[in-house]
Amino acid sequence: MKRARKATVVAGLGCLVLLYSVFSSGSREGSEFLETTARMRGPVPYDDPDLLRYVRQGFLSPPSDLPYNLVQDHAQVRMEAKKYTSYVGEFGYVFFARVLREIFGGTRGGFFVEAGALDGEFLSNTLLLERDLGWTGLLVESNGDSFKELLTKRRKAWASHSCLAAHEYPHEDFLVKFRREHSAIDTYENRAASAHSMMMSHDRGAAMDNSLPGHREYERVQCLPLATLLLAIDVTHVDLVSLDVEGAEMGILRHFPWGRITVDVWLVEHGGHGRKEENNYDSDFIQMFSDRGYELYSANDDASINYVFVLRSSKVYSRLKPTV
Repeated sequence: MKRARKATVVAGLGCLVLLYSVFSSGSREGSEFLETTARMRGPVPYDDPDLLRYVRQGFLSPPSDLPYNLVQDHAQVRMEAKKYTSYVGEFGYVFFARVLREIFGGTRGGFFVEAGALDGEFLSNTLLLERDLGWTGLLVESNGDSFKELLTKRRKAWASHSCLAAHEYPHEDFLVKFRREHSAIDTYENRAASAHSMMMSHDRGAAMDNSLPGHREYERVQCLPLATLLLAIDVTHVDLVSLDVEGAEMGILRHFPWGRITVDVWLVEHGGHGRKEENNYDSDFIQMFSDRGYELYSANDDASINYVFVLRSSKVYSRLKPTV
């Protein structure tokens, strides 16, 4: 029985083999660990104390205290690095960069969450806040290859190799990863393809012209509620959440405990299937945020629409009120 239980745990959460070996010694702590591991595969409250401890130990890497190791620091001397940083001219990135300057200005020492963090640098909406203004936060990336690169960047933020749960409890899903055939030659193209990775439960298939960002690979990933990750590091107020999760946003938002964790500003990429306004914005999506006390600050129509919402009761809103 015990051996079968071990096999189930390893099969369900292969990435936790090391932690399993540490905690499966027959001690009380080991028994609690095994029980929590099993419960991770089914409904367990997002704020369960054992779950929070388990997540902190097994799914969160602390902020680095070492100097940054960023590609952009070599952009002037290495051709590959120069191409890598060409994303700064992309429409969506430019839009968010401008909006963040308008909203936060020179505000120092804030806390962010970036879900869909990729390698921690490419298309990052939070790196400048961290590097220039001393912010910290939480970086969430479901792609294991990208997450390994993220850790090498030495970001001053917590990092989690997981996906954000589309339910109010932890669950597993499969990530559909995209990779370019010649990625060893052109790392920029490979990163651009990986930015389109999505959970299998939200895979929209090929585009209308049957094109794909790259060839498909699959990875089993543990999904955790955003609130679980935040409570595991004792955070209940977030200045900014950047949510780029390729279609999973509605489930994440629907089950977020709005009354327990305060978020001042949300940046959300959302394709949307609700009622469309004349400007192509999703009015149901906007109304959902409005019902929770937010004002639409700005939006732009890219491949998917990027929305920016500001909490009406926040200090940020008070400062921006003449322009909101």
